[in-house]
Amino acid sequence: MHTIETNWEDEENNRQVSFSVAYSRQDDAIEITAVTPRQITFLCPDSNAPVRTIGVWTDKGRELLAGQLHKSGHLSTIEKQIEASLAV
Repeated sequence: MHTIETNWEDEENNRQVSFSVAYSRQDDAIEITAVTPRQITFLCPDSNAPVRTIGVWTDKGRELLAGQLHKSGHLSTIEKQIEASLAV
């Protein structure tokens, strides 16, 4: 199993969520086995500059953010990024 650190730009909510993604490689496919949100950076809606950053420490907070990430469809983008990095 491998792990990468990446970010999700949640433009709707003016935030950037940093998280780790655990994955394994099955034949020619990537299987994401775990998504763990680490911190949230809130952005100014006008300038897009960081306003403040907080850590994600509770299981409930991590579950909530992971669920939002799944609903956003961003996981397929992450899978493609991992596949592209492995192809190099």
